Amino acid sequence: MFQVTFIGHQGWLFRTASTTVLLDPLLTERFGHGGHLGLVYPPRIVRPEAFPPVDAVVLSHEHDDHFDIPSLERLDRRIPIHLSARSSRASHALLQQMGFSVFPLVPQALLAVGDLRLLPFVADHRATPNSDEWDVLPFVLWDTQGHGSVVSSIDVRMPQSLLDRLPQLVPRPGIWCHANNSTSVAFQNLGGPCLVDEDDTPRLAKVVLARHARLARAWGRPVATLVGGGGWSFGGDRAWIDHHAFPFESERLCESLRTLQPDDSFIAPGPGYTLTLEHGRVVSQSERCAFIEPAPRDQWPSRARALAADPPRDYAPACGRRRLEAGERERLVAELEDYARYLYGSALHRALYSLPAVLEGRSASWGLSLRDDGGDFCVRHDPTGCRFVDGGSEDPQHALASGIEGWGTDLLAFLTGEIGATALCYSGRLRVWNHVPERLRVTPHDLWMYAHPLRRPAVTEALYRRLLAAEPRAVARVRSRSDEPEV
Repeated sequence: MFQVTFIGHQGWLFRTASTTVLLDPLLTERFGHGGHLGLVYPPRIVRPEAFPPVDAVVLSHEHDDHFDIPSLERLDRRIPIHLSARSSRASHALLQQMGFSVFPLVPQALLAVGDLRLLPFVADHRATPNSDEWDVLPFVLWDTQGHGSVVSSIDVRMPQSLLDRLPQLVPRPGIWCHANNSTSVAFQNLGGPCLVDEDDTPRLAKVVLARHARLARAWGRPVATLVGGGGWSFGGDRAWIDHHAFPFESERLCESLRTLQPDDSFIAPGPGYTLTLEHGRVVSQSERCAFIEPAPRDQWPSRARALAADPPRDYAPACGRRRLEAGERERLVAELEDYARYLYGSALHRALYSLPAVLEGRSASWGLSLRDDGGDFCVRHDPTGCRFVDGGSEDPQHALASGIEGWGTDLLAFLTGEIGATALCYSGRLRVWNHVPERLRVTPHDLWMYAHPLRRPAVTEALYRRLLAAEPRAVARVRSRSDEPEV
């Protein structure tokens, strides 16, 4: 038999009678480094000690919804970790510090674990210039007995090289794991609507079906398509975002897919959902299992689409501090020098140098409007000096064509690696304005790309060490297949 169990978000457990492999597991309810983004959705009951003994863990890439330090802490150290060879040295160093044996997952190099085989492929990043999924490795996994297989491109487009190899590697079609990563960040716009009054799910369903058809032409129709992704909610004082950030719920998407293509199987699994194949056929389905199950429905946060006026004006800083201490404002400006150098030659830089001095009555520039209980202030991007300078006392949202608003303490914590990018960029802790977006447009993505682990490995490694130090050591752990005593 060949089993696939949904762990949550984009985490999966693949199992045969003698082999178990975990992919990108989230084993706690916190989401994002330090739990700053939110909580895993839907909420689950996870029993790490009840998992079947694991032979290997595969980490497809380094984004914190796949490379989750609290979850790694809940793994027996004898379980070998296979991490994308293209991830940063910070991630490999952390795993070694934790006591794991770490093996690079190399594109086109076959990984054999018991009677499971996994072949990773290279993604084509040329078609998606705004993506930062550099280290993602799409893959096909199968069991040597011929019972079943899984193909997934994780967070990127399915590469043609994978499609070309599929018929030779696994002649009989298996399961397609598709990630529904469609989210909206319009809730961060100042002066704009949070959500359009239109359900565009049928359009997205047609996009998914086009990808399904591409896979079917190369391989044959999958026996089932399992739709994961989008697996978090904001909660607390940011619960209002739940109604705006997830315009395409996976359950509703699968309903549209089944309506458009009723002869195929489209499933939005819940935590613990298990699909069992034998000789390429589905023989059983289960909604929960002994080691993971969904919380009762009445405990799920509502993510129903809802129209709203402007977002709440107030929001708390991720770092917990509302005031820059003595000398920290100067340190923040100094840290921004590296960010200014990063922006040289970027799309934002090119836009600035394509503008007149004044844009519809405002300065044709952008800045950072920073909140601080000791006195709000603004710094303006000065590309001629490759720096940020005093933005003046005038209201920046009226004086500058574009800008980003947030807490000064959060920005400093982000620049120095005290908090991760997800804590700041798409968490509801920033606001953005663009008065003439077709000419000059800034987004939190401009900060997000700056903080990638491949660009700042030393800062990232320091962040990882802080996150690991905050984790309790006496935790229930997923067992290893090994019988040797744990160190």
